[in-house]
Amino acid sequence: MKKILILASAIVSVTFTSCLSAKNDFRFIAVEKQPNPPALVTEIPVVEYRDPGIKYEVESMYLHNLHVSYDKTASQQFAVRVLSEASYAQMKIKLPAGTFECLVNECASDPNHAAFYVCIDNEEFRVYPSNPPTGSWELTRRAPVYFTIDEPRTILVTIQPNSERKPGSTGMLLDYIQFIKYR
Repeated sequence: MKKILILASAIVSVTFTSCLSAKNDFRFIAVEKQPNPPALVTEIPVVEYRDPGIKYEVESMYLHNLHVSYDKTASQQFAVRVLSEASYAQMKIKLPAGTFECLVNECASDPNHAAFYVCIDNEEFRVYPSNPPTGSWELTRRAPVYFTIDEPRTILVTIQPNSERKPGSTGMLLDYIQFIKYR
């Protein structure tokens, strides 16, 4: 019995001593402080075009059924996820006469979660990233949107997963939309 008590005391002593010596080996994980997301917009924002172009954050658009989340690799550290077929984002832009190019910065994980539509007023344009998508942020250069405005006016821009003619996708992340005067 005395041997068992001595053996138990030795085990507790070794365990306690090794725990104390390991105290300096703890590694702490740094928790990144995330910025606050932008306030939700309650009305469709109106933006005026200025040269050399517009770069507008999707999270600053009027959002319906879209999720805003922190993404340190996004241009302003936030991105919008397209949740369902009913999701959309809208803004209005006052444009001068001319031809414009529109691209969207998108992060898609695969071709089944990549295609969506940019609507200029009621005209639908199917856009998507590279094929296959890179899984990181990329502009929709593979399918840019070109449109012409004959006289200065305000247009309605809608980003949505589907068109009346063809379904698109959900699940991708959207960062910003840009407009550049092409001619």
